Amino acid sequence: MAPVREQLYAAIDVGTTKVATLVARVGASGAIEVVAVGRASSEGMKKGMVADADALTQSVRASVRYAEEMLGHPIPSAFVGITGAFLVSENVTARMSDGGQQPVSERDVDRLIEDTVAEYGARRPVLHVIPRMYQVGGVRNVRNPLGLNGAGLATQAHVVYGAPEPIALLNKVMADAGVKVRGFIIEQLASAEAVLTADEREIGAVLVDIGGGTSDLAVYKEGTLAHSAVIPVAGTQFTTDLVIGLGITPAAAEATKLHFGSCDTMGVSEKESVNVDTGMAGHTRPVSCFHINKLLRDRAIELTRLVLFKLREGGFDRVPASGIVLTGGSANLRGLAEVMREYAHCRVRVGTPLAAFGLPDELRESAFSTGVGLLAWGIQRRHAGAVAPAITVSEPVSSKLRGWLASRFHWKRSEKSLSALA
Repeated sequence: MAPVREQLYAAIDVGTTKVATLVARVGASGAIEVVAVGRASSEGMKKGMVADADALTQSVRASVRYAEEMLGHPIPSAFVGITGAFLVSENVTARMSDGGQQPVSERDVDRLIEDTVAEYGARRPVLHVIPRMYQVGGVRNVRNPLGLNGAGLATQAHVVYGAPEPIALLNKVMADAGVKVRGFIIEQLASAEAVLTADEREIGAVLVDIGGGTSDLAVYKEGTLAHSAVIPVAGTQFTTDLVIGLGITPAAAEATKLHFGSCDTMGVSEKESVNVDTGMAGHTRPVSCFHINKLLRDRAIELTRLVLFKLREGGFDRVPASGIVLTGGSANLRGLAEVMREYAHCRVRVGTPLAAFGLPDELRESAFSTGVGLLAWGIQRRHAGAVAPAITVSEPVSSKLRGWLASRFHWKRSEKSLSALA
């Protein structure tokens, strides 16, 4: 395959709570450097669906504008993350109708995938056709068919498609914001690209990307994506439980969750309390530590059960051997990993972009897993020779990221979790 000449790549993570834009430059040697970032609060998105197109357009435009100001010119066409209950996946077998004894070529593989897209695309937009295994002639379970001889080529593939209206609406939002979409990538696929190790993919692992509106699930087995799903329970639902259970505003509930919340109720006294800002004219009142944690724990248990249910839907009667890897902006809720470990009876870890990318600490946060993964996915598949061992970050980008993280996580240095207060 001839080297791709384009040197700039852009990725946009459109979430329920934030829109993050990353731009990377790929040098002649294949070295990758993040040269611009933009971030804005997300308005108009609900559980992965566009609820207010005008508001979301403004959010995307703001995020992109910040990146373009740092870049000095418009961003290139972008890989855009997508999620939502309107997405459907299934594992299929596809075959070429012809073929002789000649060696399998890249063109043969491309034709096989194109035929699969055409078959599904006649009814709904196809986002991904991901081959899992091939069959060449009578030889099954072939991972790389190129150069093999055999009459006939077939593949077992994971196909992801969706309802046309939500995808078209998100595409329109991007166009109205001045963004040309190079491709939509499901968010759990991007996050897995950034977070899962090669061993986890091979042995089998469940990636759960917990965002603001949805938790996106990807199951890997024998090195490839075997199942994907979207769960409409995520960070916003944890916050809403505090709004209802404590009778406070959403902003106050989010602050309470971040400052004091934990899914751990063990050893937390029902008599222990903290003063919580209600969000109403500066009014505060004491709230039971146990009550806050119990609300969060109940929602964590529900999320765990939904993850296990989606696994069973995909044909998995147990969690794969490598366990569950949590990532996304809401994955760092204290005690969440422990609850999943307890109820799923498996290994659970919180995943951040892998050290192998060589990222600075500012980007090695689970909140950036999707954005980093979108870049990595797009570059590795579109730019021949982009195999640098590290993704570096320019100093302006590093300074901007440090500022974001300081404003978001400053409370960690001054506040104690409720479990620590007990």
